[in-house]
Amino acid sequence: MAEVHPSLPQMILDRANASPHRVAFRVRHDDTYVDHRWSELLPRIEALAAGLLSAGTVDDGACITLVGNTSMASCLVDFAALRVGLKTVPVYASLLPEEVGYMHVDTAAQLIVVDDANQLDKVRAFRAGFTFFDRHYPPDALPARARVVVIHPAGLAPADDWESLEALEARGRARRAELEDEVRRRASLIRREHVATFTYTSGTTGAPKAVIQTHDNMLAMLEDVGAARLLDDNVLTHGLFLFLPAAHSFGRMVEFAGPFFGAPLVMSSVPTLAADLVASRPGFFPAAPRIFEKMMAKVTSTIEGERGLRRWMLDWALGVGRRAATHGKSRPLWLEAQRALADRLVLSKLRARLGLDHASVLLSGAAALRVDVQLFFLSLGLTILEAYGLTETCPGLTINPREDVRPGTVGRAFSRCQLKVDADGELLARGPNISRGYLNRPEATAEAFDADGWFRTGDLASIDAEGFVRVTGRKKELLKTSGGKYVAPLKIEAQLKRHPLVQEAVVLGDGRNYCTAMFALDPEILAMVAQREGIPADPAHPRINDILKALVEETNAGLASFERIKTFRVSPGPFTVDGGELTASLKVKRHAVTRKHSALIESMYGA
Repeated sequence: MAEVHPSLPQMILDRANASPHRVAFRVRHDDTYVDHRWSELLPRIEALAAGLLSAGTVDDGACITLVGNTSMASCLVDFAALRVGLKTVPVYASLLPEEVGYMHVDTAAQLIVVDDANQLDKVRAFRAGFTFFDRHYPPDALPARARVVVIHPAGLAPADDWESLEALEARGRARRAELEDEVRRRASLIRREHVATFTYTSGTTGAPKAVIQTHDNMLAMLEDVGAARLLDDNVLTHGLFLFLPAAHSFGRMVEFAGPFFGAPLVMSSVPTLAADLVASRPGFFPAAPRIFEKMMAKVTSTIEGERGLRRWMLDWALGVGRRAATHGKSRPLWLEAQRALADRLVLSKLRARLGLDHASVLLSGAAALRVDVQLFFLSLGLTILEAYGLTETCPGLTINPREDVRPGTVGRAFSRCQLKVDADGELLARGPNISRGYLNRPEATAEAFDADGWFRTGDLASIDAEGFVRVTGRKKELLKTSGGKYVAPLKIEAQLKRHPLVQEAVVLGDGRNYCTAMFALDPEILAMVAQREGIPADPAHPRINDILKALVEETNAGLASFERIKTFRVSPGPFTVDGGELTASLKVKRHAVTRKHSALIESMYGA
């Protein structure tokens, strides 16, 4: 059993003191990754903690927002804020000023730390007043009293409303002795049951909700990850890859897992992910399914462009890998021999090309992982596990065991999580990692739990005799056709997204007499397909339509008559966060797609 820590900051402090020479972060500088050890970083955390307390009037337990992308610097600020009992509120870099402003009003944040000039511009914009979901917030509604702290101030002119993180750290270092008693006093007040952080849900249908996450919630999750034996010595050596934003509960778990398990955090970002993987070769790679889909699409599209013996070798090796992956625990000797040969000649090279040749575990979460995608990575000889959970479960409920991976399931419950399926098919959960509810939203909190305290996940699921869970759809996203038939769109969308060309697929048909689909295409794969076919990279090209038509016909073959896609349309461009079709965590906003592409959708129903 892992050591039981009294709080997140004490866990971090214990790690730094117990393992001063252990690598805490690996950060890319130019073309190489550089190690930063706890002995170097602990004094910085203490200086930052003192700097935060000297940044203005900061009440005990006040909120501090971290607006922007995840970096070593933002993690150190996070650790420092928790050290003095502040509640940290990570905010996605991609959000608009009015949503960022709403989060500051909602949490009454007293300190603001932003990534760069772009994020400072958002703060300046919402401080002038803003309107969000038809409510106006005047400047005097904003509680932030201290100047904004900017981590990367390049290009910013000096002004009274901000200071650099470097200046804050220097001030904290100078005043550390003076503030030492205050730091200790605040640290002494922290209890495991106290709130550590607020993490906002995506807000696909309304104003986002701040999920209350305690020190106990987060630490219980990490303890259960340890009990699941998810990480091995290889991971402790090669590190945990962290490109997910801290505003994503999955990313936040990885951030805290570094010090909890003593593994280096290998820092990256979405734009540099592919190159950073090859440069760092981590031991643990956690990502949302879309990332794994894109990686598979690039490999398979490259293979489709090969000819002759090389193409035959690639197909043969992947076929052997797939047979080995699906054969079960005991493989016949002839298959083991073929698998070893395929690995030496092809599969090991493909793993190295992806930067995953040192990866013990690939972990998929945040959305459903398609079975064909999971089988592809298993065929490469990579252990890819699907987990399941929500922001409210901080963030996990289930995980596939490393020794018994079952594609199509999200695994078994973590050791202290209890699961059951309600009479209407909804998955309910209890456990120490589950949030107590939402900040300032008593009605939403009441709706989230049943009379016996079970958390309502909102997902439809089944649990087999061995405890493996299959999630079949979102309870609130069931479509009901005008004929009274219920359709689970997620199941069909997963089938439609099997082709690498498809970035997203949205099934429609609520209140209609038949189902249709809206496609958004992946620009990179579209360019590759166009080059191979000798056509323009145009989503409306007849050849692209033929590919999608064949995909729809293949999908329809496995559906009931009322579920089948009668026709489809293609978005002129990909779905994006800026375009409004995706949340900051890259989930499709079904209502936003329907609203934005209403003309295309109506054209499928004769309007």
